[in-house]
Amino acid sequence: MIKVCDTIMGTGKSESAITLVNEHPDERFIYISPYLHEAERIKTGCTSVRFVEPSDGIKEYNYTKAMHTHALIAEKRNVASTHQAFKFYTKETLDLIRENEYTLIIDENVDTLSDFEISVGDLMMAVEAGYLEPVGDTYRVINTSYDGSYFHDMFRMLESRELIKAPKRERKQEQDYFYWQLPIDLITAFKNVYILTYLFEEQNLCYLLKMHNIEYKYIGVEKTHDGKFHFTDGPSYIPEYVFQLPTMIELVDKPKLNRIGESPHALSMNWFNRCTDDVKQLKNNVYNCYSHIWKDQPKEVRMWGTYKNCRNKIRGLGYTNAFVVFNEKALNCYRDRTALAYCANPFMNVGRKAYYTASGITPNEDLYSLSILIQWIWRSAIRDGKPIKLYLPSSRMRKLLTDWMDVTTNLASSKGVLTTAEVIKGIEQKKAERVIEMDPLPPANCFIKRNQWDRRLRKVQAGKENN
Repeated sequence: MIKVCDTIMGTGKSESAITLVNEHPDERFIYISPYLHEAERIKTGCTSVRFVEPSDGIKEYNYTKAMHTHALIAEKRNVASTHQAFKFYTKETLDLIRENEYTLIIDENVDTLSDFEISVGDLMMAVEAGYLEPVGDTYRVINTSYDGSYFHDMFRMLESRELIKAPKRERKQEQDYFYWQLPIDLITAFKNVYILTYLFEEQNLCYLLKMHNIEYKYIGVEKTHDGKFHFTDGPSYIPEYVFQLPTMIELVDKPKLNRIGESPHALSMNWFNRCTDDVKQLKNNVYNCYSHIWKDQPKEVRMWGTYKNCRNKIRGLGYTNAFVVFNEKALNCYRDRTALAYCANPFMNVGRKAYYTASGITPNEDLYSLSILIQWIWRSAIRDGKPIKLYLPSSRMRKLLTDWMDVTTNLASSKGVLTTAEVIKGIEQKKAERVIEMDPLPPANCFIKRNQWDRRLRKVQAGKENN
């Protein structure tokens, strides 16, 4: 059974996982999180069981975490590890997990599709040498006798995942995209799976389950009168900060600073590569925020982010060392930061989108981007209920954030129940209403355009009635 606890930040998902483990000391658990130090919370909180961290410093296990993990599971131990180590579970390890009926707890989304960082030329060389063969869009090992060093990393990866080629979306697309795809057995090998996240529907772990027609069930979190958190099949506990969301994030509302992001694709990865002069202006804007608008904010509370390979284009005096990459998640060491600048407008990679589309999945790019932004913002002091200041120059990202805040607060206040499905529906409704406002009613004799406009209007009205 796969259960997804898709609730807003601060609802007590991790605390509920601790309660689950403590109430079932005779069961076996594997807990994975993006960073190992986050697993310390589980280790210290779970007083009824003992979790062990796999080590890469033990000679007996060839100095690899994968071999140590296999040995721990063979001994039926409880394991606390990272997403990265989880991706190296071999078929033999998964067989042991099935046999010992483990429960898996996943803290935050696991990236099930990762970039192929070996050159395509080396891949073709391995195919021509008879070690690999393409089966459709997947490359599989047909000769395991290789014991050299040149292809060592690639063969090690192939022990735990599949190598796939994304189909081309357009004929003019010249570049081929290759990815490592985690096998679905990495999830189905477990007796029970708990996924702790937010906006799950637009995460690639959700895509993987849908591609394999695997069912999952949404659960919530309950806070009892004694302050403990438990998973529940009913509505989730709503943190107090949700009712004041729009007042907790003070957005920089200065047209001169926000003009740089008016275009829908401004601050995208391609924009950084093409618009040199605009990037320089963006850097000046960030410096202006920290040196003038927020001059009373000390360096210790600053935090800014963009794409990793664009960091040097934006860094400047007084904030360089406060960098947090644009898609950071699960880190808690920045929870004292209150002056934020988010210099990104993320879109899904072309190859990834093509792969999911060919697999019958239609990604919602707006929700995908919103999920990344929210996770980044919640590395800051807002996770402790403290107000923050935010420079968000991308008009697209600013609309997504303000829509999300308005919808979330209104739902919590009016209904007293907050489900992710209703939040998504509300955001889509606001987007549709904005299209109607921006697109004037065509003349009556323009039958085609008039019919299209009428259909959009009916869709908006139907959404209001359903709400």
